[in-house]
Amino acid sequence: MRALRTVLAGTAAAALAVAGSVYVLASPASAAAAPVGAVGTYSPVAPKRILDTRSGLGAPKKIVGPGGIVHLQVAGRGGVPATGVSAVVLNLTVTGTLGNGYLTAYPDGVTRPTASSINFAKGATRANSVTVAVGANGFVNIYQNSVGSHIIADVAGYYSGDEAAPVGSTYSPESPFRVDDTRWDGLPPVAGGDWIRYAITYGVPELDSAVTAIAMNITAVNPANGGYITTWNGVGSPPAGVSAVNFGKGGITPNSATVPTSICDFCSGGTGVEPMFGVYTNTTTHWLVDVFGVYFNDSVEGLKFRPITPQRILDTRPGSPMTSGVRAVDVSSAVTPETYALSLNVTAVAPSTNTYLTVYPDDGDPRPTVSTLNPSKGQTVANGTIAGVGDTNQFLIYNNAGTLDVVADMGGLFEYFPSAEPTARAVVGKSAINLQGRVAAKTRN
Repeated sequence: MRALRTVLAGTAAAALAVAGSVYVLASPASAAAAPVGAVGTYSPVAPKRILDTRSGLGAPKKIVGPGGIVHLQVAGRGGVPATGVSAVVLNLTVTGTLGNGYLTAYPDGVTRPTASSINFAKGATRANSVTVAVGANGFVNIYQNSVGSHIIADVAGYYSGDEAAPVGSTYSPESPFRVDDTRWDGLPPVAGGDWIRYAITYGVPELDSAVTAIAMNITAVNPANGGYITTWNGVGSPPAGVSAVNFGKGGITPNSATVPTSICDFCSGGTGVEPMFGVYTNTTTHWLVDVFGVYFNDSVEGLKFRPITPQRILDTRPGSPMTSGVRAVDVSSAVTPETYALSLNVTAVAPSTNTYLTVYPDDGDPRPTVSTLNPSKGQTVANGTIAGVGDTNQFLIYNNAGTLDVVADMGGLFEYFPSAEPTARAVVGKSAINLQGRVAAKTRN
């Protein structure tokens, strides 16, 4: 794919301005979800904050204490329909953390699983994108196990059941590729208050015009101060009051994001319908943009999503840590014959040195030059991703240096169900779903 970008200056209100406190929501809901486990399509929404325990949004205004559970209504809020929703995509953030700990997001009405959604240290502000099944009452639960922390959630989209209207988008996993590294060509970091708009293209109008959202990993590199990155569809100014990546001064902090797109308004030539998106920072920083999947409207055939209660599928503790190199993770016992990709939360545990991990499909292609996690020595950090599994029913994890433990929790399966109607692109064979032949280019004003 080719990638173009342009830089604009602007301002946006600060997300995560530290204020009051919060805790658990318990307002009655008339909303109802699709049956848990329903296979559905995806609909992106403009990023919207639906939970902030510092201000009382979505839950009482109080810090969430040890063992606290936020019962968060998601159906009927932030652009999510009141009915027919099987799962939501949330960007979860912890701030004001009083000790080391983790969050677990899971559907209301089930036993809390042995899984984690964010791992954090005392005093940290961290974010992670999670896809979580919605309980039959339209709620999800967020469990907090540390001494205490504030919890924030921004909704980015939702999955519906087959019977739910309107029909959403299907997913196509890509061999992960890098759209941008702002350090390329020796350019300076993006200044605080600036943003970059990107356009990607398949070079085929029928495909470009069908893109509705892009699944990507955004990594802040050596920021000048603590701050945040926001993503949006590139139209107008960045949205205020939401964040995709939260980071401290210096270091390398990634987070995955499912970013809605619109038709490019700065492109010339090409197909004329290239999908675009924007990335904004409130603090001067370099960043990386790595794409690992694309959502298409119903004119293009792809994968539907089956959410599950989070399930641990890999834990190298104790006694089987990863050394540098590649490890294959076989998931044959956890998938269906229709499964082409998995929604995962991958956690790096206490690496012996600074390193990075790359999660990618076992499809015969060379290891992509992208990163999924960038843990520092001794850190325990997590990041969400979607991992293609290929014909082998396994995915690969690459560790660049040292030794560490790795934990992976699965939140759902992307499955292929052939359509009875002809579409712009048929999916045949697990390895054939990846589009190849991308050429990268960029501009920066």
